[in-house]
Amino acid sequence: MSPHPTALLGLVLCLAQTIHAQEGPLPRPSISAEPGTVIPLGRPVTLQCRGPVGVYAFRLEREDRFEYKDNYNVFRLGPFESEARFRIDSVSEANAGLYRCIYYKTPRWSEHSDYLDLVVKETSGDTDSPVTEPDSSAGTVTGTEGSGFDAS
Repeated sequence: MSPHPTALLGLVLCLAQTIHAQEGPLPRPSISAEPGTVIPLGRPVTLQCRGPVGVYAFRLEREDRFEYKDNYNVFRLGPFESEARFRIDSVSEANAGLYRCIYYKTPRWSEHSDYLDLVVKETSGDTDSPVTEPDSSAGTVTGTEGSGFDAS
């Protein structure tokens, strides 16, 4: 028994729409910070960039600068989302400012995320600050591989 021509035509049209939809704009990534956007001086923060599954690399950029850091260590968070993390082991005033993400998914780069405003505050000996881990690269944003992005 051969497939019905109408059913076959419907399948071809559905496939064509799927291929055409993949050629459209990529979804914008999002950016967030753990434990938050206001960080006590000397404490760690992790900036998280999120996008769709299938991302090859995320790029973290500073506002109005040609400084960026690429991260090829992309984690799958679920069936539809992936993430890369950029850690700053010990924030300083030089780390304060606006950050945004972009990602590469073959064959092109996405649009930019909204800006995240990282604020560094002076500590006054408060004990409610998050526990800090030993510094391994104070003042630099770490990821895996990529272009030199020195946040200090």
